[in-house]
Amino acid sequence: MARIGNLLRKDIVLGIKDVFVILEVVFAILVMVLIVLVVPDEINNETQVFLNDETEILTEFMDRMMAEFGIDAANDLGELYVDSREEVIAGVVDNPSAIGLVIAEGSSAPYSVELMSQPYTQPTLIDFVKVDMADVLSIITPPAGLYTPDVYQSVRVESLATGLRDEIPFNKRLMPLVLLFMIGIMGLFIMVSVLGQERADQTMRAFRVSPGGLWSFLASKHLLVVVTGAVTTSILYLPVIGTQGYLPSLIIMVLTILIGSSIGMILAAYFDNPMSSIGWVLLLILVFNLPTISLLAPIFSPGWLRLIPSYHTLFGLDAAMFPDNNANIIWTSIGVLGGVAAALYLVSGIVFGARIRKEN
Repeated sequence: MARIGNLLRKDIVLGIKDVFVILEVVFAILVMVLIVLVVPDEINNETQVFLNDETEILTEFMDRMMAEFGIDAANDLGELYVDSREEVIAGVVDNPSAIGLVIAEGSSAPYSVELMSQPYTQPTLIDFVKVDMADVLSIITPPAGLYTPDVYQSVRVESLATGLRDEIPFNKRLMPLVLLFMIGIMGLFIMVSVLGQERADQTMRAFRVSPGGLWSFLASKHLLVVVTGAVTTSILYLPVIGTQGYLPSLIIMVLTILIGSSIGMILAAYFDNPMSSIGWVLLLILVFNLPTISLLAPIFSPGWLRLIPSYHTLFGLDAAMFPDNNANIIWTSIGVLGGVAAALYLVSGIVFGARIRKEN
C-alpha cells in the first residue's frame, strides 16, 4: 500500500504539472457557479389548453370563480376559449405543447368531455386532466352555483399528480446529467491520455521490473482518476444539492469513474497515443449518454438501455438526490455498477499487461 501511495503522489504531481487535474477542478467550479447563478430554478413549461365549451357551463363557473377573487376571467383566461371543435384541433396541431378539451351535452351523462392530447403527452398528465375535469364537473352539475366558493376550493383530486416532481428546481434536475457527462466519463479520457503518454515515454519497461510491478502502477492510475473525480463531484454536488444523498451519490460516481477508467485502460492497450483512439472514445461517450433520454423522457425506456452502466448511474443519482420511497433504486444501481467495475478492473489489467508483454 505504501508503494501505491508513493506512485499516487507521483501521478498527482505529474497530473498537476500536465494541467489536466487543475483544469478538471477549475472547470467543475465554473460549471457549479453557472448552475447556481445562471441556470434558472424554474422554466415555464405550462401546457396550453384550448377549450370549446358548447354548454357554457364551465365558462360560467370560471367567471363566477374569477369574480370571487377579483380577477377578470375574460382577460386572464380568454386565450383558452375557442368557438368550435375545429379551432381546438387547429390549436393543438399548431402548438406542440397544447392539449384540447371539448365539453358538450352528453346522452347518458349530463356532460360529454373530449380530451385531445399530443402523441408524446405523458399518460400521467392525461389521467390527471381527466380526473380534474370529472372533479370540476361533478361539483357544478347539480346545478351550477349550488355550493359556495369555499367548497369549490376545498374539493380537489391530487393523488394522480404525485410523482410529477414539479417542485424540484430545474437547475437541480440537471445535476445527474451534469455529473455523468462531466465526471462520470472523465476516467475514460484521463486513462487513455495518461497511459498513452506513459507508453510513448517507454516507462512501462521500468515498472515491469520494479518491486512494485505493473499492477501497482496501474492501481495508482485508477486512484488518480478516482481521487480527481471525487473532488470534482464534491465541488459540483454540495453547493447545488447539499448533503442530501451525498454519500450514495459519491459511491455511484466513484464506481462509474472506475468503469470509465478501466475501459480507457483497455483502449490504451491497443493504441499508441490518445489521438489514435479518439474515434472509439467519442463512440463510447455517445453510448454512455443514451440513457439520458430515458431520464428526461421516462416514456422511452426500452429494456436494452439497462445494459448500459450509465443508465444505473443516472437513475441511482436521481433517486439519491430526490428521495421518494426509491431507496431500492440506489442500492440496485450501486450493486450493478460495483459488479461491472470489479469485472472491468480485472479484465483491463489483464489485457493491458498482456499487450505490454507482447510488445516488449
